[in-house]
Amino acid sequence: MGEKVRLFDSHTHCEFSPDSRIKMKDAIERAFQTGLRGITFTDHLDIDTPTQDRSFMFNPAEQQVAIDSLNKREGIEVLKGIEVGLQPHTLEKVADYLEGSFFDQIIVSVHFVDGVDPYHQPYYDGKDLRMAYGRYLDIIFYCITKYKDFDILGHFDYIARYAPYCQKSMLYADFPVQFDRILSTLASQGKALEINTGTYREKNGSKPVLDSCVLKRFKELGGKYVSLGSDAHDLERIGENFAYYSHLIKDCGFEYITHFKKREPELIMIN
Repeated sequence: MGEKVRLFDSHTHCEFSPDSRIKMKDAIERAFQTGLRGITFTDHLDIDTPTQDRSFMFNPAEQQVAIDSLNKREGIEVLKGIEVGLQPHTLEKVADYLEGSFFDQIIVSVHFVDGVDPYHQPYYDGKDLRMAYGRYLDIIFYCITKYKDFDILGHFDYIARYAPYCQKSMLYADFPVQFDRILSTLASQGKALEINTGTYREKNGSKPVLDSCVLKRFKELGGKYVSLGSDAHDLERIGENFAYYSHLIKDCGFEYITHFKKREPELIMIN
């Protein structure tokens, strides 16, 4: 038996995200106690959210001062990140907002489709699974071809968390054209595909399953980098199920889990 690999949680949220219930100092301690090598705080930046009940924006400088003040725990590395929510009409606004900011790592993701968050039931009204998921993937593809200042595509199957269908999992076989466009774009630009363990949790009696065919196809198309993130908004979820999913990633042909430091890939070999 080899030594247990110490992984890196590259997608977490703290008090700089309005929907997080985690304090940064507690997250660092939790990551250390669970045996992680490091943690990246990737708080939300979603410009022009259709629901204005709370702002999904933060001051990167304030977040990074807080990280610097707490990044003193020996045995754990704490990095500066952001999760940028993309919409087709906000891409220029995002670029302007982030101009001059420094991050170790930038995740991009899609939280809104045609002005509606798939978290809410109205997105699915009048749509079957192929329509709902297909439109989501189309928006991802559009955004990552127009906005390229990122390192990781976050939770490509976010929509599967909340969909009302009996079969919730997002399967490569159902969307081969859309997946190939997205995965080819990531591979050709040296971007990472995130496996987000927050998607594969039971909700309302059902649980989406990660389709390994997506990872295998990414490898076939030249993809090199796969990241692992919990998307934790609650303390106990930091590093959740990383051992299982790291081995699944390895079984799909990837030898390393990737996170980014100073916008450069850092590789951790999977045992």
